[in-house]
Amino acid sequence: MAIDLTTLNVPGILPQKVYDSYTPNKTEKKLINDNWEEKKASAMDLIEQSKKNGSYRESASLNGAGVSGITAGKGTYCNYSLDAFFREKMPIVSDENDSFTIGGAMFSREELEECRAVMRAAVDGIGCGIGKNTNIDYRNYAEMEIAAGGVRAYASENLTESQAAVVNKAMQEYNDALIKLEKDTLERAGAVDVTGSEVSKYYGKAQPISKETLEWIHGMNKDSKLRSGAAATVQSATNEDLINKIRDMFSKLDYSDSSSINSLLERYSEYVTPAKMAFGVSNSGGYLAQALSQDAAGLQNQFKNMLNIIRYRSIDYKA
Repeated sequence: MAIDLTTLNVPGILPQKVYDSYTPNKTEKKLINDNWEEKKASAMDLIEQSKKNGSYRESASLNGAGVSGITAGKGTYCNYSLDAFFREKMPIVSDENDSFTIGGAMFSREELEECRAVMRAAVDGIGCGIGKNTNIDYRNYAEMEIAAGGVRAYASENLTESQAAVVNKAMQEYNDALIKLEKDTLERAGAVDVTGSEVSKYYGKAQPISKETLEWIHGMNKDSKLRSGAAATVQSATNEDLINKIRDMFSKLDYSDSSSINSLLERYSEYVTPAKMAFGVSNSGGYLAQALSQDAAGLQNQFKNMLNIIRYRSIDYKA
């Protein structure tokens, strides 16, 4: 099940254990059977009333809440989907040992809390997504790899092989969800592919300018050459070769060496300079140097923050 970024702040549904508290005797069973039709009719009336009040749900299915596989028996078994690492709230249902199963791997409460802290810090360092800019620029692809690398580094040192596999898959699915969110957003906005210009080599998506916007532009500038059908470039990275270079480069960061990012930032600046210049960031007035410096500083801070959260969450306070 792919991660849906739009549901991560929605509280999960709490499945209830069912206890067989007593077995009714023959007299009670007869009373229940005699009154069944009446009780059934009353229940239907209550459901209809609940529907009118907007409080009725067709089922208590947990699929939309990020959990699946509820089974009855001794205790309750609940296999949560991978978005449990990113949801605002901790999962509610645990087994009789206060452990949680996510993606088939079992985590103690403490392990899950630590993983969630690391992974939420990882996604906070990515500058696109829900509540942020939905368009993904080249810097954001570097941020995705820094986040994924940090999660891998934490998992390799602190988790079992099966836990690490689940955690790393969850982080990858989160990054995939960011890319899908951008794709869906561009489609809803009516963005189209553009070619034939220097900017389109790196930003090959454009959004048609609305009639109202064109009228406002012409009102402000009667000499404007913009006409119906004109489109504005969307700052969404589209050069797949450049994207792959950046992702591959930052995926090889060494989290045991805090200086390993320095050489990568130099190469990153070389890679993205043509893209920034094509988009209109020029050397004039030092704007290009400033833009590259801001990117480098942001990526370096993200890397340092990931190192800090990994070190902090790896401390064994019980030792």
